[in-house]
Amino acid sequence: MYSRRIRIGSSYYFIVRHMVIKPLSLALNALVSVAALCSASVFAVEDCDIKGESVNPANGNTTAGKTGIMKCKDRDSGKLVREQELRAGVYIGLVRYYKDGVLFKEFSVNEKGNTDGKLREFAPNGQVLLEENNINGSTRGLVRTWYPNGALKRVAFIGDNPREKAAVRYTQDKQLSELECGDKPLLAPHANDAALCGFQGKTSVVQLFSDSGKLKSQFSLLAGVSQQSTYFHDNGKPETVEEVGPKQKTRRQYSDKGVLRKEMVWNVSEKPPVIEKETEYHESGTKIREQVFGLSDKDGRRQNRLISDASFYLNGQPRRSEKFSLEGKDEIKEIRQFYDNGQMSNLERYVVEGRYRERALGIHQHFSQNGKLMHESHYDDRGRIQRERVWDETGKMISDDQVFEDGSRKAYAK
Repeated sequence: MYSRRIRIGSSYYFIVRHMVIKPLSLALNALVSVAALCSASVFAVEDCDIKGESVNPANGNTTAGKTGIMKCKDRDSGKLVREQELRAGVYIGLVRYYKDGVLFKEFSVNEKGNTDGKLREFAPNGQVLLEENNINGSTRGLVRTWYPNGALKRVAFIGDNPREKAAVRYTQDKQLSELECGDKPLLAPHANDAALCGFQGKTSVVQLFSDSGKLKSQFSLLAGVSQQSTYFHDNGKPETVEEVGPKQKTRRQYSDKGVLRKEMVWNVSEKPPVIEKETEYHESGTKIREQVFGLSDKDGRRQNRLISDASFYLNGQPRRSEKFSLEGKDEIKEIRQFYDNGQMSNLERYVVEGRYRERALGIHQHFSQNGKLMHESHYDDRGRIQRERVWDETGKMISDDQVFEDGSRKAYAK
């Protein structure tokens, strides 16, 4: 059976009996409708002709050397299914597809079988739904889509490199729904991204709406870069607020009741940006956790590390604190735990040997709620316990034992 592979956008299609069937890629969403239509009619019988002369596209001998527009109709209904241009027997030029005899897609292919030139899709009433330009199989320049009623839906620009990209989308009520800014205005005259994206020397404030008309987000933009962005809950209250300054970017997340639940801060002077602090809040608004990060050199590499990790009781008192530091080549973690009255209950130090491995270090202590030392454990350089001391609540020593590696112990020799 005669077949030919053509490229449309970044996708390849096989033309069998001049009917588009299953694509190798669905990267170009606009062409899915072609595949769906032809899949439904793949068993339909077509009658084709060129200038009134019957041809069989499955038999290359019938089209060899011919020039003109091949027209194919559904044998049962007599309705036009497609038209395809041939030049000296080669499929080059215009391609049109019809649904129920009504044009719904047209494009052109070059000598390589790739789409080249304007591609358009149509609604049953003739309204253009999609218009784009292809260069040897790749979409370039402006891409426009419309709603069936003729209202502009989306305008996008695709350049030769990733930085040359911009887009706006509108709801059916002509409210702005999406905005993507390039590094310069790219959408004129179909959309004023020079003003929307803040390319006119002043900050632009843009609101984006859902298809139902609800406010989704709001942006402050300068020279195509977001200075502040706010995303909203369905009830209209802010969900996420992001601010970008010369050195820092801050993101705050709120509950639908307006309570701050999370805050993150990045250092944007680093490339790429690195996290500096992350803070979590209870639904009551009380801070319950805070992590601090910092840049340091380790093993000859500059890296962003966790410096401290603190959690808090709902009464505001500290609950647990982990601090990380470098002592020579060792990463040391110091843990402090607290009672809800703010008094420290435990003090411990460890050498971090891996993601899940830690080695006890130095002296670990446990205190009572009134601050008296109750228990003390001594560890050697290998993380083995060597000595344990215990006191009662009055401060009187109860025991002072030397501990051996098999777990046995005896009173510590003074």
